[in-house]
Amino acid sequence: MMIKDNIKDLRKQPMLEPVVGLISFLFMCVNVCFWSVLAHFVAPLLLGNEKHKVLAEDYFDRLFNGWVSGNEWWLKNILGVQWDLDDNMVSDFNSWSLMISNHRSWVDVYIILAQIQGKRPLPRVFMKQALFWMPFVGTATYIMGFPYMKRYSKETLAKKPHLAGKDLETTRRSCERLLNRPNSILTFVEGTRFTQQKHQTQGSDYTHLLKPKAGGVGFILQTMPNRITRITDINVLYDQANISGWDVLCGRLSKAKVMTREVALPERFLTPEFRPADNDREVFFEWFNLYWHDKDVRMGYQLEALVTKDVNTDKSISEGNT
Repeated sequence: MMIKDNIKDLRKQPMLEPVVGLISFLFMCVNVCFWSVLAHFVAPLLLGNEKHKVLAEDYFDRLFNGWVSGNEWWLKNILGVQWDLDDNMVSDFNSWSLMISNHRSWVDVYIILAQIQGKRPLPRVFMKQALFWMPFVGTATYIMGFPYMKRYSKETLAKKPHLAGKDLETTRRSCERLLNRPNSILTFVEGTRFTQQKHQTQGSDYTHLLKPKAGGVGFILQTMPNRITRITDINVLYDQANISGWDVLCGRLSKAKVMTREVALPERFLTPEFRPADNDREVFFEWFNLYWHDKDVRMGYQLEALVTKDVNTDKSISEGNT
């Protein structure tokens, strides 16, 4: 209670907000390192028999939940952040889920995990191979079965043709553990956080989204055939024009909203012969661009409703005080 009250006092003074941000950052670092180190102690079970491996996966899920719960406690009780979650999200622990979200800030991960916790297996996020070298966290995510993706540029493939197809093989191997039991996979297909500058530089055809990089989704579908039948579409909405991770750590974010829906994949995509990362790439991209356009339109209506609701709420409060 003393920590909570002290930080509340600091948040009331704008000049001291960076102090709140630093304390929050240190807490987040300690929290992730604590659970990551514990994951390393569980890792030897993966070298045992099938019973030990199942036990290890169960422990990893508990550690993952512990990390999420720690973050949630700090964000809600210390920083006063209120998530407006989608209660209508379908609860399903018996199917594989591919979750696709827009991306505004690294804080998106925290609100998405809050949305998913208790409704789906907590998601494994596709990691860039370079992140493997992040102390504790990189090796912990690898141990816990987070899939790593290695991609080669067109220039690299032109110089080294023998690498063609190696990226898909790397992705396939990293997904093997995800095939053993129902899991969730989360991906941000924009590839980077949305900003107005990036939007203009890209010349994006969408209003609220950057151009999608759907190749990774094609990789996932091709390396996990007959597992994923739908996309869980997630829109993370902020009533602030600009939001950064630092803003949240400093206590400058009061709330955020999540909207979800289930998007069934076309039946053709569910056949073993469908190759969205190879032969059927063009067909897949055509369908995905239509889905992305629909997502953009929906986000427009949802953001408008969010802003209108806030305006009406402020007006009601103002009228009530007069």
